[in-house]
Amino acid sequence: MLKNYLKIAIRSLFRHKTYSLINILGLAAGICVSTLILMFVVHEHSYDRFHSRHGDIQRVLAKVKMGDNEFQMNSFAASFAPTLLEGVPQVADYVRILPSYRNVAMARPGRKEEAILEKNVMFADPSFFSVFSFPLEKGNAAQALTRPFTMVVSERAAVKYFGSTDVVGKALLYEAKHLVQITGVAQNPPSNSSLDFDFVISNETYPRLSEANRKNWDNGGGIFNVYVLLHAGASKTLIEQGINRLQPLKEAAGELKPQYALESLDDIHLGGAFNDAGNSKLIPIFAVAAVAVLMLALFNYMSLATARATQRAREVGVRKVVGATRAGLGGQFYMESVLVCALAFGLGLLMVFYLSQPFYALLGLKIDTSFVISPYFLSFLGGLLALTALVAGSYPAFVLSGFAPLEVIKGRFTGSIGGVGVRRVFTVFQFAVSMALIVGSLIVREQLSFMQRKELGLNKEQVLSIPLGPSMAGNYIPFRNAVRQQTGVSGATFANAGLFKGYNMFFIPNKITKKDIAVSQMVVDEQFVKTLGLKWKTPPVPGAGRNRALLNELAVSQLGIKGDPLGQQIREGINLDGIVKNFDFTDVQHGAKAMMLSVASDTTNMLRMPGASRGVLYVRMDAQTDIAGNVKAIGLLFKKYDLETPFEYYFLDDAFNETFKNETRLSAMFSVFTVLAIFIACMGLFGLITFTTETRTKEIGIRKVLGASAAGIVGMLSKEFIGLVVVSAVIAMPLASYFMSHWLEDFAYRISLPLWVHFLTVFMMLFLTLLTVGFKAIHAAMINPAASLKSD
Repeated sequence: MLKNYLKIAIRSLFRHKTYSLINILGLAAGICVSTLILMFVVHEHSYDRFHSRHGDIQRVLAKVKMGDNEFQMNSFAASFAPTLLEGVPQVADYVRILPSYRNVAMARPGRKEEAILEKNVMFADPSFFSVFSFPLEKGNAAQALTRPFTMVVSERAAVKYFGSTDVVGKALLYEAKHLVQITGVAQNPPSNSSLDFDFVISNETYPRLSEANRKNWDNGGGIFNVYVLLHAGASKTLIEQGINRLQPLKEAAGELKPQYALESLDDIHLGGAFNDAGNSKLIPIFAVAAVAVLMLALFNYMSLATARATQRAREVGVRKVVGATRAGLGGQFYMESVLVCALAFGLGLLMVFYLSQPFYALLGLKIDTSFVISPYFLSFLGGLLALTALVAGSYPAFVLSGFAPLEVIKGRFTGSIGGVGVRRVFTVFQFAVSMALIVGSLIVREQLSFMQRKELGLNKEQVLSIPLGPSMAGNYIPFRNAVRQQTGVSGATFANAGLFKGYNMFFIPNKITKKDIAVSQMVVDEQFVKTLGLKWKTPPVPGAGRNRALLNELAVSQLGIKGDPLGQQIREGINLDGIVKNFDFTDVQHGAKAMMLSVASDTTNMLRMPGASRGVLYVRMDAQTDIAGNVKAIGLLFKKYDLETPFEYYFLDDAFNETFKNETRLSAMFSVFTVLAIFIACMGLFGLITFTTETRTKEIGIRKVLGASAAGIVGMLSKEFIGLVVVSAVIAMPLASYFMSHWLEDFAYRISLPLWVHFLTVFMMLFLTLLTVGFKAIHAAMINPAASLKSD
C-alpha cells in the first residue's frame, strides 16, 4: 500500500511541475532559515551542558548593597576558595580562575619580535581539568598545572606556534620575559562553552610574575572567579547559608557585609550576572521569528495544496466509488505531503550547509561543526522534519479526502469545500507577517541610525586608541611626547580605562540625603578634555593645582552640590575644580552616567597597577592627514619604546559602534526575515493566481467575448488579493507598532515611531502584490477567447 501511495505521489509531483517547484522551493527556503535560526537558539541554550557534572558546578557571587544600589561581584581573594572548601562540607572541590582581561603577548623563545597578542589566556588551579570536562589530548590532567610556570594550551594554539600538537615539554614566552613550559594540550573548547581558552597557566605562576602580583595575592585582592563543585544532590540553598555563616569570610569582607550566592553553570551564559553576551534578549525574538518563518512556508504549502482541490475532486470521487476509504485517501495525500516535505527538507539542509557560514558571519556568531553533528541537534532536526510533515499534510489530507463522491461526479462541486476561506486566512497571515517584519526592520534601522548620529558630548572621529601595559611604564612620557610631535597628530591624552569599554566606580554620599551615589571614575591627564572635545560647563579657575577633580553635570546634580560648585569638597581630600557637560562614555542605550575625571599630572603609575585596566593613549589625527601612514609611524614609535609588547590599536568610533552590536545583529536578522517572508508570500501569490487563472479560463474567455477589456479582467483578478493586503495591514500595523514601541523603551535615547514606515510598508506590499498577480493576470487576459472556449 505504501509503495502504491509513493508511486502516486511521485507521479503527481511530475505531473504538476510548476506547483511542485513552488511548494518545494517555498518550504525549503522556510526550513533553511528557520533551521539556521533555531540552530543558534538551541546552541545558546546548550551552553556548558557538555560538562559531565554541569548541574553540580556553581559560580560564587557576592551581593553588596550600597545606598539604594545593589551590586554583584564575582572576584575574590586567593584565600577565599580554600576557606570555603574547609568550612562547607557539601563542597567537593573548587577552581579559581583569573581571566586575562587584556591581550597578552606570547612568543616562541628566540623569536620575541614575532610575539602575538592573545586574548584567551587565563590562570587556573590544577582542578580545572577535573571539575570541567575539557579533555586533554596530551599530558596528565591531574598534574598539568601543579607547578609554577607551567601551562596547558589548546590544540589550535599548539598548531599556531609549533605546527603540531606534539608540544609537551616545549615553552613559550609570556609577556616576552617569562618562560612558561607546556605540560598538556587540551581539545579546543567547543563554541558553546562560556570558558574559552587557548592558554591555561597554573595559578602558582601569577604571584611570581611581578612584585605587584605578589602583593595582590598576599593582601587579599579580589581577582579570582571561583567555581565550586558540589557533592551530588547537595542543596544549593543550604550551601549558600553555610557560606554566609563562615566567620573568616565575614572578617575578610569588613564593612561591605556581602551576601554570598551561588549561580548555576547552566545559567551563566544567558541571564548570568556577568557573562550574558547580550543574546538573552535576542533569543525569544529569534525563536518566535523562526517559528513564524516556518509557519509562513507551511501555510504557503497548505494554501496551494487545497487550492488545487477542484482538480483532485473527481479523482477522489472515483476512488471512493470503487471502495477507497477516507482514511486510505488521507494516507495517500499524507504520503504526497511527506514526499514534498522530505525533498524540501533535503534541499533546505543543503542550503543550510552552504549558507550557514555567511549567515553567522553576518550576525557575528560562531557555531562549531561538532555541535551541528551532535546527537542533541540531530535529534532536534528529526523532530523538526516530523513536525513539518505532520503539520503540512494535516489540512490538505483532511480537505481532499472529505469530498462527497456523488456530488463531484455529477459536477456539482464548486470548490468551496476546498478551503477558500482558509486559504484567505493563510494569505492574510503571510501578508501580515511580511508587513510586520518590514515595519520592524525599518524601525530597527532608524534607531540604529539615530544612535550612530547622536551627539555624544565628545568627538570620537579620527581618534586612534592604543592600549598600554606595564612594559611601557618606564618609557611612557617619552613615547607620549614623541606621538604628540608626530606630523598629522593634533593631540594625545591618557585615560586609565577605554571609552565605551569600561570604567571604575566608587560611591560618594549625597550632600543632602547622605545616601551613597554610584559615580564612575577615570584617571586622565590634563589634555583629556581638549583632545577628546569635551565641553566645559564651568571651567577650572586659572592657576588651579595640577591634580584636579572634574565632574560632569549629572554627577553634580546627583551628589546634591548647590551654590558655587568650584572648590566644594567631593569627598575627603578631593575638591571640585571644574564641571564638564555630560558626555557618553559607555553606550547610548542606557544614557549618561555620573562621572568624575581625576586629572593627574603624571599618569605613569596607572600602567604599573595590576588588574584589567592599565591605560589607553588616545591620539587625535588631523582631518586631512594620511591615516594609514600615521598609524604605521606611531606603530614604529611604539616598538621603539616598548620592546616587549606588539603594537595594538583600534579607532574610537569602532569601539562606539561595538556597543550596539546586538542591535546591528537584530537589524541584519530582521532584514533576512523580511526578504524571506516576502519571497515566500510572493511565491504563494504566484501559485494562487496561476491556479485562479487556470480554473477561470473559460469565464475569462466569456467575459472577453461579451466585451470585457484586458484591464478590466486584470482588475477583477487582482481585486481579491488587494483586499487581502488591506486586511493584513489593518492587523499587522497595530501589532508591529506595539511590539516595536515596547522594544524602543529599552533605549534612553530613542526615536518616535515614524508614521512614514507604515505607509511605505503598505505601499511596498501593494506594489509587490500587483507585480506578482499582475504578471499572471495580464497573461490570462491576453489569451484568445476562442482558444479557451473551443472545447465547449
